[in-house]
Amino acid sequence: MSNAYTFHDKAIALSGIYQAAQLVFELATTGQAPSHAYQATIDSLYCDNPEQTLDVFGGDVANIQLGVETLLNQMRGAQTASNRNIEVTKYVLSLMILEKNVSKQGVLEKVSHTIESSRGQRSHFGDYHENVIATLARAYSDNISQINPRIMVNGQHGHLQNPKTANKIRALLLAGLRAALLWRQVGGTRWGLLLSRKKYLQAIQALHRPRETPERPSPDDGPTH
Repeated sequence: MSNAYTFHDKAIALSGIYQAAQLVFELATTGQAPSHAYQATIDSLYCDNPEQTLDVFGGDVANIQLGVETLLNQMRGAQTASNRNIEVTKYVLSLMILEKNVSKQGVLEKVSHTIESSRGQRSHFGDYHENVIATLARAYSDNISQINPRIMVNGQHGHLQNPKTANKIRALLLAGLRAALLWRQVGGTRWGLLLSRKKYLQAIQALHRPRETPERPSPDDGPTH
């Protein structure tokens, strides 16, 4: 990718982190999540050499709209405490810190090998088959789950104890780390987010594409429990 990164690039990557966090929250609390956002987030794990930041998310802002909307609600709600989801904020912050620690631990090569194994499974079973997601979940649990800060996901016990849902959550946390790495690569920092909040907000608003009707989870290919 180019080294001339803008707030547009940072907003895309940050929206990717928020999308993964929001999907984790929805799966943990309801057992379901929007299928399009879920699939786009999982797909981001397989983008190795993007020419542009948005390429990580399929080259289409429609693929990160859940993250854009979540981020807008969080930024607008920060002043009034309305529409702000503290759990999502916690997940995002933890992913940002964890990504740095994971990079220092030198486990990314092992994670990459496991993701590559899941790529082969995709061609055999299908892109979002439970076997594929289980392999991605293993990449997270075997290499990352013990590195601090350990991300503790809160939700309904029945959903968290469901193996398929738990695997989807771990796979999404892995994708959230990938987005956090992307954010750092394009120049994103937590201090920069605080100091340049207005520029971030403008860039995120430019990414927003209002939806006519809300997306519903798919009973066939979406992450239902």
